[in-house]
Amino acid sequence: MAGLAVACSPPPAATTETPDAPAVSAPGVDDAQTQLLLNVLQPVVADEVGQPVSLQPTTVNVRDEWAYVDAQVRNGDGTEINWTTTNLASRYENGAMDTGGGVHALLKNENGTWVVLEHVIAPTDVAWIDWASRHGVAPDILGLPSN
Repeated sequence: MAGLAVACSPPPAATTETPDAPAVSAPGVDDAQTQLLLNVLQPVVADEVGQPVSLQPTTVNVRDEWAYVDAQVRNGDGTEINWTTTNLASRYENGAMDTGGGVHALLKNENGTWVVLEHVIAPTDVAWIDWASRHGVAPDILGLPSN
């Protein structure tokens, strides 16, 4: 499983608090910090998917320098993605993606800059289960039980 998480997680992406990509306004997101995290994560996800996307957060946990985001990935206009038309079509067609299309991401604030350390799109298992031990983040931030 750790190999799958590594395979699904490209190298860390760094961005500043004012990313070059235009701000993404997620419906119902009034929290500036949540919006900032989505703005950092959105271009990383869009690059992997191969088209503009929007993110609709379901869980955002922030503590100290750590943030965990669980969000639904949608087309740029907010409609449901047809995964067969994306860079992830092969994974989708081979059943290697959860049809819900969520993204799970771990971000760290390094000297005022949020960095995407790990992310996985539509995993079929708990691909983020080893992120706590790999990065030294508390498991509960990731929505995992403390051991």
